[in-house]
Amino acid sequence: MTTALPDKTALPAAPVFKASELAAKLISAGTAACIAEAITLPLDCTKIKLQVEGGTMGSTIRTIAATDGAKGFFRGLTPGLHRQLGFCTIRLGLYDTTKDFYKQHTPLNDGLPLRFAAGISTAVAAVCCAQPTEVVKIRMQAAKAGTVRYTGTLSAYYHIAVTEGTKGLWSGLGPNIVRLSICNIGEVVTYDTVKSTMIQRGLMRDAFPLHFFAAVCAGFVTTTLTSPVDVVKTRYVNSTPGEFKGALNCARIIGAEGGFKAFYKGCVPSFFRITGWNLIMFMTYEQLRKRVSRKLNSY
Repeated sequence: MTTALPDKTALPAAPVFKASELAAKLISAGTAACIAEAITLPLDCTKIKLQVEGGTMGSTIRTIAATDGAKGFFRGLTPGLHRQLGFCTIRLGLYDTTKDFYKQHTPLNDGLPLRFAAGISTAVAAVCCAQPTEVVKIRMQAAKAGTVRYTGTLSAYYHIAVTEGTKGLWSGLGPNIVRLSICNIGEVVTYDTVKSTMIQRGLMRDAFPLHFFAAVCAGFVTTTLTSPVDVVKTRYVNSTPGEFKGALNCARIIGAEGGFKAFYKGCVPSFFRITGWNLIMFMTYEQLRKRVSRKLNSY
């Protein structure tokens, strides 16, 4: 009886990713998100103020302009950029790699379950790593008109760490995991699904018009899904210690105070901000990814 010798010519299993492709996606995702954040931050500041203090979009804009001037619309820019570097680099930059990993090592095939699994996994990882940037950004943006809550971004990190510890820096972790998971499904998964469906059916080419259309779809779905969670997260993160027993208690109080519509407070500026952010981010990401990938592959 003879024993079969191993086939030395057999090729090893293909890697889940190429290092240059992954690096291009990480660099492009973080950079594109920072560009989108800087351009759309005024709408985000308006939304945060509206959720915390109430009123209308017009009155909120007038209040910010009258009390803080132009700089009031860019409050929290530095922690906002920190947030995008931490959040988007992970949740978008690692999305395709995570999807490929699940495809190779789990029963999941192409389809929504695979995309949902990848989107939720990268969202959870992003929040666990970068939640302090979210806390600092919201608190700096939500400061009362005409007041300065912290002298700077590093001062905010230090003050929260000293007075509230890690619990303060990671406050709202649970609600934000829920929110960013939903947000990633609304943004990244919707964009990926619309884009791949249109290409597979031959309706559009992988070019600017398709990127624009998929980004608008992602903005609409994201706003609809995340507004209620966003309102609870903002109110909870900006609360004083002991004001709420937890995120669910915060949600119940918001509902009791303003009913169902209270969970969609700030949804108009949120829609324009999220859709604008998606348009800028995804179209910038697509172009950067191609250029950075070509540059890295040339070495």
